Amino acid sequence: MNKIIELVSLASIVPPPNHEVSGGFNAIVDGKQVRVRAVLERTVIIEHHEGGERSVVRKDNCMVKPSAVAFVLGNPNNGVGPRQWRRLPGKPPAPAKQP
Repeated sequence: MNKIIELVSLASIVPPPNHEVSGGFNAIVDGKQVRVRAVLERTVIIEHHEGGERSVVRKDNCMVKPSAVAFVLGNPNNGVGPRQWRRLPGKPPAPAKQP
């Protein structure tokens, strides 16, 4: 008996309130199995099983089993979460460094 595993786009995964998607799970990109290392706002850093090369792909192209996706608690002091890269509107700019 074969089980059919339903894969969904990582972009469709919605974390619980005050959480974000964590890395460290397997996914399918372009028909090949990869390891998700980090999840950013619109992209994912993946590691290919053959050779261990890393690359960046869009979340839309990263197919996952929903139960395999892990979540971590976000840090409200850093914007949306610890991996928030861009400055949010209304947040004051960082202080200028003195030479």
